[in-house]
Amino acid sequence: MDIHAYPTEANFPVDLPEAQRLADHYLPTEDGISNLLTEFEVGFTVVAIFPPPPGIDPHKPPLPPAIGGSVCVIDKPTGAISYWPTYPTAVVAEQYTQAMQSGRLIIEDSWPDEDDAAEGD
Repeated sequence: MDIHAYPTEANFPVDLPEAQRLADHYLPTEDGISNLLTEFEVGFTVVAIFPPPPGIDPHKPPLPPAIGGSVCVIDKPTGAISYWPTYPTAVVAEQYTQAMQSGRLIIEDSWPDEDDAAEGD
């Protein structure tokens, strides 16, 4: 399966501060949600961290990611962003690296139009 990634105006190669800047710009959050970036050899995974529901002790271990969410990868060499299912970070990093090494990573020329995304619904 090919992995499609979308271009950014990243400064190359992407380091952690640049990855955070890209996440803040392209993957904005709201309502107390924050992005957690984890570095791996060829990129950074980005996972949305939701605040605990009311009545949950915020000092306890975090809840698992919400089902149906997504994980993103920011590519170190290009800054391109790809979207992944809610798999553990290590699994996404491994699959991303395999896709990159096998030539299945396709960096698109532009992001899809909102009209294109609506047609897929």
